[in-house]
Amino acid sequence: MAFCDLLGYSPAIVLNWLQGDSIPQGAELLSIAGLFGTKVYSLLGQLEPDPELVKIYNSFSHLTGEYRSKVAHALWEAQTEMSQKNVTVRSEEAKSILSQAFKKWGFETPLNN
Repeated sequence: MAFCDLLGYSPAIVLNWLQGDSIPQGAELLSIAGLFGTKVYSLLGQLEPDPELVKIYNSFSHLTGEYRSKVAHALWEAQTEMSQKNVTVRSEEAKSILSQAFKKWGFETPLNN
């Protein structure tokens, strides 16, 4: 239970991963990589996320449970949008995209309130 709580996902979801019934994707994988490093991406045959986004995610490592999961989802959605628009993480447009993603997932930032 503590491991599931740390990841921010229900025991049923984590058990499905462990039993091979499903494979973590997107934000789920980012949550796991936040704990074990980005090598989990290559182990699962996935492309690694932008290193800057991993740094941002790791800056929220003090969060647990649902909040950690929400951060992962916000970052994953932001990365997807930035990739589609060919936006670099350090650009002004990226700040706006990140701000909106965090707002969508329930986090207020100085840019989105």
